[in-house]
Amino acid sequence: MKKFLGILLIIAVVIPCCMAMFTGCNEPTDYEHTIVFYSSQGDALQQITAAAIASFEAKYPGWKVQHIQAGGYDDVRDKVISDLQAGEQPDIAYCYADHVASYLQTEKVVDLNTLITSTATVKGSDGVDYPVGYTAEEVADFIEGFYKEGFASNYGDYQTYNYTDESILTLPFVKSTELMFYNKDALDALNLQPAKTWDELWAQCDVLRTKYPTATPLGYDSEANWFITMCQQNGWGYTSASAPHYLFNNADTAAWLAELNEYYSKGYITTQETYGAYTSALFTKGVEDGGLVYCIGSSGGASHQDPGKTFKWGIAPIPGSKLEDNSINSSAISQGPSFVMLEPGFDVTNADEKKVMTFLFMKEMLDPAFQAAFASASGYNPSRKSTYEDELYIEHLEGSAITAVAAVVARSMTDRFFTSPAFEGSSVARVQVGNVLLYSLDGRKSPQKALADAVSNCGGNN
Repeated sequence: MKKFLGILLIIAVVIPCCMAMFTGCNEPTDYEHTIVFYSSQGDALQQITAAAIASFEAKYPGWKVQHIQAGGYDDVRDKVISDLQAGEQPDIAYCYADHVASYLQTEKVVDLNTLITSTATVKGSDGVDYPVGYTAEEVADFIEGFYKEGFASNYGDYQTYNYTDESILTLPFVKSTELMFYNKDALDALNLQPAKTWDELWAQCDVLRTKYPTATPLGYDSEANWFITMCQQNGWGYTSASAPHYLFNNADTAAWLAELNEYYSKGYITTQETYGAYTSALFTKGVEDGGLVYCIGSSGGASHQDPGKTFKWGIAPIPGSKLEDNSINSSAISQGPSFVMLEPGFDVTNADEKKVMTFLFMKEMLDPAFQAAFASASGYNPSRKSTYEDELYIEHLEGSAITAVAAVVARSMTDRFFTSPAFEGSSVARVQVGNVLLYSLDGRKSPQKALADAVSNCGGNN
């Protein structure tokens, strides 16, 4: 950890000088010895990742990493798809499972299992023979649920593309889930506890609106996540890895959407699309200034929920759904970037060597010490168990910062996490169900019409 912090300091001084010296130089990229990495990292996190890049390049002289910020997650996906068509794809990229499902048909997604189990070594500049693969103990150090997300068997038609049940298509980097941030002062004034179920939350809304007439009880940052989570909690059906893929057009989802429309008309709800921005901007305003009481958003975006000294805040898991047998299903979505490796592009002649070196760079970013630095800065949760034993990360989690509290709450929810099936078209389904919720909320379409149109837009049959 201290090594990474030291490298960061060097980078902060050296990089601006180097940029000044070489501005205007247009030397062609040596793609045979340059690993191209696409991410959605902002400037601050790119500086953290620069430490891993510097460590890798120092360890393996002659190899470089070109880190490209390609936009948001969907922008990364779109650029990868475009570059695959041109044969100029990155070697490693941020991904979600449904992105990888779109890449599979190109047959250029690398099966990481062959690298994970490799017994080969590569000599570093310090004379040490660094192992390419992971030991069984190192594999067990990954949080099991995160690690299993990358199994090829989670993908529809994976055998069509010559993958097996042993194949691994992605490795987890850092993960997030959705949390419920709440205005503790507002709830305390009414002797209310944070809602544990959706029924409790809706029951509180009349009281909250009466007490805070200019406030909105609930803001939800992702329409798609809300829809998908409710399908999971209630067993309504969202998608399936095997045909028929699209299960969400049913009476249960239609009834729920009609209920949401009623709550929206009463002023109980706002979302990212209806508000026009992340609802965290409303949450931080406070209830006396037209803000929110509850805001459901990503644990990885916790820093944006910090109201400073405006009011006291708290964080809780998202509400669960009470089922007919009176049990509560509190499933919560698992998100955050994983790594996918692609066959080298640009017609390189050392493809096998480059895949090994790309995997070694991936391992640099999965090192527990680097995970601690990145997780502390970003608010995401690490994918390696041993990161939680890192002294500086322990110190971070014991702090009172909103990012630290969010990470602690998110970690407590690990057994609630779920992921959706991945198949060609699953990313389209996600966009479409987000639209279903939006159109049903604001009344542009009836729930039945919105659901039917979404299935049609996905290419399915109603």
